[in-house]
Amino acid sequence: MLTKVIEIGRLMRQSEYYRNFTKAVKQDKGLALLVSLEPLEYKGVVALETPGPDQAHLLLYTDQLGQVSGKSPTVNLTVSGKSLEKIKEAIEKALRKFRRFFEDEEVLRDFVKLFEKNHLQIVEDLEKQLMTMEEKGTYLTIILIKNGQEMMPAEYEPFKEVFIKRALEKATSTGVQGTCHFCGKSRLVSATVNEVFKFATFDKPGFSPSLKIEGAVKVLPICEECKTDLQNGANIVTRDLTFNFLGRTIWLIPSLMHKNDSILSRVIERVKENSKTLKDFARNEEEIEEALADEDPFVHYDFLFMEINKNQQRIELHLTEVSPTRLRKLVTERKEAAKRIAVENVPEPTLGLLWDLYEKPTSKSEARKDYLQLIRSIFHGESYNLQRFLWYCMRKIRKAVQEIDSKQTRNFHWRTLTYLSFAAVLFLSQIEVFHLRKEGESVVSSEVSEFFQRYPEFFNEPWKKAVFLTGVLAGKVLAVQYAKRQAAPFFNKLKGLKMNMRDVQGLLPEIRNKLEQYKSYGQRTDLIMKVAAEYYLSAGEKNITIDELNFVFTLGLAYSNKEPFKIEVEEVEQNEQ
Repeated sequence: MLTKVIEIGRLMRQSEYYRNFTKAVKQDKGLALLVSLEPLEYKGVVALETPGPDQAHLLLYTDQLGQVSGKSPTVNLTVSGKSLEKIKEAIEKALRKFRRFFEDEEVLRDFVKLFEKNHLQIVEDLEKQLMTMEEKGTYLTIILIKNGQEMMPAEYEPFKEVFIKRALEKATSTGVQGTCHFCGKSRLVSATVNEVFKFATFDKPGFSPSLKIEGAVKVLPICEECKTDLQNGANIVTRDLTFNFLGRTIWLIPSLMHKNDSILSRVIERVKENSKTLKDFARNEEEIEEALADEDPFVHYDFLFMEINKNQQRIELHLTEVSPTRLRKLVTERKEAAKRIAVENVPEPTLGLLWDLYEKPTSKSEARKDYLQLIRSIFHGESYNLQRFLWYCMRKIRKAVQEIDSKQTRNFHWRTLTYLSFAAVLFLSQIEVFHLRKEGESVVSSEVSEFFQRYPEFFNEPWKKAVFLTGVLAGKVLAVQYAKRQAAPFFNKLKGLKMNMRDVQGLLPEIRNKLEQYKSYGQRTDLIMKVAAEYYLSAGEKNITIDELNFVFTLGLAYSNKEPFKIEVEEVEQNEQ
């Protein structure tokens, strides 16, 4: 992955060297110390509109998280409260980091003296500006005045020289002669990848054999040229090839099987354009995947699902070399699955909706690991445990079934969840994540068996058809009860959808009694009852999990008001009379 980022940095190398190390500030407004150069004099504090993306480098900004300081004349200034004490505290903290850039440099020595001499006035001027600002976060920088013209930090040569020196300071001071891991050339190398990416730590078991930082240069040595390209590439990835994803971040890194600068440049621009217009990956998954799928078949994509908190970066999931062909398949099969379930207004099973099925798992939960493994399976075509997936589906559906609305009637959100879960099962089967075997029809043809033939990979065993039809019949009882009593007490017979096979089979006589009691047992109902019994007879003994059994049953409940099973209650009564 680092090699791919270096390739992006090399391809998009900045014409002015220092720009390879600059980043864009995140705040819209900043504050600047106004300093005249001839003579060197403090002129006050002014509010500043942040330069646009094409001019962002003029601030000479790079992030300095944690204890890092002295790398930039532009620093963050974050106030955690509106009290004067909090404001003073934030100003002093920002000024310490700000001054570090000017310290220990002969060429900037007079600036240090200027700041010390005017410290109280600077603090007072910053206080006044911050008291009138609504933004909690801003930044502090410096604007110079020469011959009546204002100059941004990058427009003053001594600042640029110090900025570059600080960017390469560690590589220079700790470098040793060796072979660069990335370009293979014999040069001065250092262990400074962690200055670019915070997730690259040298103190984790398995990375540095000795667990000593001095040994890191033997594991991942990088030369100055490759580090510069890595930093530039990292800036491009984190700024232009980034999507939001359910409270996290996705870095999308394109690469080619064969070196071709023109194609890679075009792909980078395509991803950049999409990251600007379709920022939210979960919300715009189809559009983003379609755009990426239109690229050259020699293009591959790395997806990095990142958890980023202040000065920490953690890779939650790294998907390597996903092809446009695979992305096209995901888009096509997801649409096909939603179409196959033949239910209006049911959304496609996107990553965002699957995340909802897994109940929006948090960082360290087991469900989060399972969800990320599911994403890996989807993009790489790896197997995933169907039973585990159905366990999450049923957990969500059971909770929805228990929900009671304001009128003290049962909430029917469970039905939509069931359709969505079924669409997801079909989708995951179509893209070879689930390996469901198709089985030939064994019962005489009927309008009922035609329904099963639409989903041969799912209804591949007699017991599924029998249990599904039992669910359909139970759904009819619930519909009749609700129509006549505005309540559905038969739900209580379903044991919270945690029934075993004996429980499900035991429902059939109760269903018949209830429908006859309500005078709603007609010819079509009788047909379904007989077909269900026939499937039970041919099912035999099976080791079936409770979740799979109840999912199939709930699917029958959900389809009980859809064709070919739908029967209007009033119509039934008329037919029976």
